[in-house]
Amino acid sequence: MKKNVLCLLLFSTFIFADLKAQVIRGNLKNEVTGEPAYAVSIHVKNSTEGTYSDDRGRFQLTVKKKPPITLLISSIGFEAKEVLVQNFNAVLEITLKPTSILGQEVVVSASRVVQKKLSSPVTIEQINSKEISGSPQLNYMDMIQGLKGVDVTVSGIGFTSISTRGFNTSGNTNFTQIVDGMDNQAPGLNFPLGSAISLTQLDVDNIEILSGASSALYGSRGLNGTMVMSGKNPFKYQGLSALITQGINHVGGGNSKDPVGVSPYYDWTIRYAKKVSEKLAFKVNVQYTQAKDWVATDSTNKNGIGTRFTDPNYNGVNYYGGATSTDINPFLQGALAGNPALAPIIEPLLAKPNYISRTGYPEYGYLDNKARMLKLNAELRYKINPKLEAILSGTYGTGNVVYTNDTRYQLKDFKVGQYRLELKSDRWFVRGYTTQENSGHTIIAGPTAQYINEAWKTSYDGNTGGWYPEYTSALLGALAGGAALNDAHLAARAFADQGRVALGSPEFNALKDKITGTPVSEGGTLFLDRSKLYNAEGQYNFSELVKFMSVIAGVNWRLYSLDSKNTLFPDKDKPIHVKEYSAYLQLAKKVAQDRLNISTSFRYDKNTLFSSPKVTSRASLVYEVAKEKFIRFSYQNAYSFPSNIQALQNTLNGYNSYASGGSSFLLNDTYHFDKNPPYTLESVSAYQQSGDATVLKKFAYSDIKPQSVNAFELGYAALIGKRVLFDVLGYFSTWKNFIGYANVANTPGTNDVTAFKDHSTYVQYNIAFNGGQTVNTYGYAASVSVDLSHNFMAKVNYFSDHLKNKNDTQVNNFNTPGYHINMEFGNNGFGKKEVWSFSTALRYKPGYFYVVTGGLAEGQVPSSAVIDAQVSYKLIKARSAIKLGATNITNKYYSTGVANPNIGAVYYMTYAYNVL
Repeated sequence: MKKNVLCLLLFSTFIFADLKAQVIRGNLKNEVTGEPAYAVSIHVKNSTEGTYSDDRGRFQLTVKKKPPITLLISSIGFEAKEVLVQNFNAVLEITLKPTSILGQEVVVSASRVVQKKLSSPVTIEQINSKEISGSPQLNYMDMIQGLKGVDVTVSGIGFTSISTRGFNTSGNTNFTQIVDGMDNQAPGLNFPLGSAISLTQLDVDNIEILSGASSALYGSRGLNGTMVMSGKNPFKYQGLSALITQGINHVGGGNSKDPVGVSPYYDWTIRYAKKVSEKLAFKVNVQYTQAKDWVATDSTNKNGIGTRFTDPNYNGVNYYGGATSTDINPFLQGALAGNPALAPIIEPLLAKPNYISRTGYPEYGYLDNKARMLKLNAELRYKINPKLEAILSGTYGTGNVVYTNDTRYQLKDFKVGQYRLELKSDRWFVRGYTTQENSGHTIIAGPTAQYINEAWKTSYDGNTGGWYPEYTSALLGALAGGAALNDAHLAARAFADQGRVALGSPEFNALKDKITGTPVSEGGTLFLDRSKLYNAEGQYNFSELVKFMSVIAGVNWRLYSLDSKNTLFPDKDKPIHVKEYSAYLQLAKKVAQDRLNISTSFRYDKNTLFSSPKVTSRASLVYEVAKEKFIRFSYQNAYSFPSNIQALQNTLNGYNSYASGGSSFLLNDTYHFDKNPPYTLESVSAYQQSGDATVLKKFAYSDIKPQSVNAFELGYAALIGKRVLFDVLGYFSTWKNFIGYANVANTPGTNDVTAFKDHSTYVQYNIAFNGGQTVNTYGYAASVSVDLSHNFMAKVNYFSDHLKNKNDTQVNNFNTPGYHINMEFGNNGFGKKEVWSFSTALRYKPGYFYVVTGGLAEGQVPSSAVIDAQVSYKLIKARSAIKLGATNITNKYYSTGVANPNIGAVYYMTYAYNVL
């Protein structure tokens, strides 16, 4: 009897368990091609139970309900479907019908909630994983160049800087890059790290770019826009994927524009993700890129209109070392005193200053152009319950890239790590992360070359002579022999340069290694930046508590630990700690039968470097005038506390020349401007030319403070007949306390202005400061996307940005052409089983004026028309694809900024396995 009771109890338990937890299994396929439909959402109707199909279209879903139940099947790109399940034993075979995604895209970054892109309150551009896999560009950073309103500066293969609405520059500190909720900026330098530790090519789920001011949502430095990147969820995107790209670049090289010969291009990416159980999933990503980088070859003379063969004071933009320049008149006067018979030769020369520069080295062969980047990423996710998830992730990047700032920098063996721990609910999140950087063996092109010249032969040594005395002696000898003045200068340079260490020689490399291996603080050019960023934040959505409107609130705490060992910041004794505290509130309400959405945001921020906090705001109206047709109006206020560089930089960037922040701590306590006043470098040059001290103009300086912008935008977006997506906008912005740069000089230890006559006795500074004038910008843009049916798609966008009133007191670096035109045309599936696809893209920019941050160079960037194209073939059974393509297919070299490299074609072939 007891045995029967026990058996009955056990049987009842199993039956109960079976009723409590049933498993539904199924396969999803594309109705047209028969391919597995991956990452498709499968949810039980009127329940929180759900899952995703894996990389082979399979799914299994554990449910607690008895049959029959209804499954909701949905994914962008397929028509939504309801499936009635009456039997849990059978494996479901479900086909999904492809549909156009035009106008159906959803975004999160515009308001921190999920909404249709079409009804976004601000202009937002988007790239998804499917667009990346079908793009003719080599990576998603290149794709960004074709988006409406987005401008880029390409310093090299591994470093692309993004901006919107003007003020484009390399290492833009006024543009924010967010990766999986983490600010992707360098802790010390504050500019976004681009692709250094961003998502790998296979792990991008979605990229959203907000144009213009965005500080109200994302904090300081969002004046020129924000890019929000989301990685793929391992619960949703599963399986092993691989992407192997082999190509060649520098085709037709070996000339003055591109001194590099034909070279290989490699990019290998692997992603593996697995859902271990309904609660646990993980992913691992690896990407390695290697290529011969593009080389900057701008030979424009920064000191005048002559060339290195016609101007003795030649200082080429990408010829490093020529910044050392001295008036040789004192040497001529010394020669005259020693030999009065030279008076007929020397006296005519003394009628004006005779500035002579040291000989510079070209970039090719000087900076290592072997670009390489390695990115590693791992993420672990655990579902504590259906509504609460824990996330642990780590990303590490290292490599060798070149970027442009106040000179060209080779970031050699840099290392950056970013690590995150997050608790995420459907209503709230708490997130903590840190960014750790190591500048590696960074080479500063300009100062290093100057030091190499000095190490080989000093410019002037009162005891043993030097390069300039030798030059002067040879010049006089040539003139005495009857040579013309220009020929005499060439002969003098050849004489003084006798035995000069040759580029790439063992002697040259030994000097270079010694100088670049010695910290800046000890007389070399090595950065020892080990700065760190620590961030903690939380957000709560009060929609369950507040029913009559949407309320979202959040807080943020951040610590910058600046640690450069006195090579970048004045942190000789200990790291400098800069803290930021923030809180934000967003309110939104739909009225007029839900056709009008009113929203507003407020943010409070405090930075410990500055006494006053900043309060920023955003307000928007979005009105649905008809179905799928929206008018939007927004006001946005954005601000930027001066970056750590703009406030505290103290870096040698040339012989007796510094890149400087604008805080009074530096200007008075370090440079002693209060005792030895600065003068504008322009007036110093005028004094040197004329000898008239009255032309000297003092530079009025003050403690640097935050800059801000007030931006207004009016736009209209519409989906017409489900086939045409149209968007048009106009904006106007007012900038206050604009942070720009000025070149000044002072004479440390003396107020005797005659010291400016001798280059070696005064010091130059490129200083960040606030301009007193208001700067206005405005622009407009339009885009049209057309679904031509049969998987054909055409897109075109036009946008224009203008600087209304330039601030004449400083360099504004607007760096943007009057307009851009971008076009795309392609088909993502044609032929039998739609195994063929192709895409093409055209980007056109007229010529425009460009100024490099820090005064490296300025000039006209030529117009460019760049065409990219690819054709692909899918091997459905092998779950693979082959792509043949080219970027800049015509191989007509172009540049995105003065002092940046000329970019030619890359012809490539890609093999993709299981790319989702």
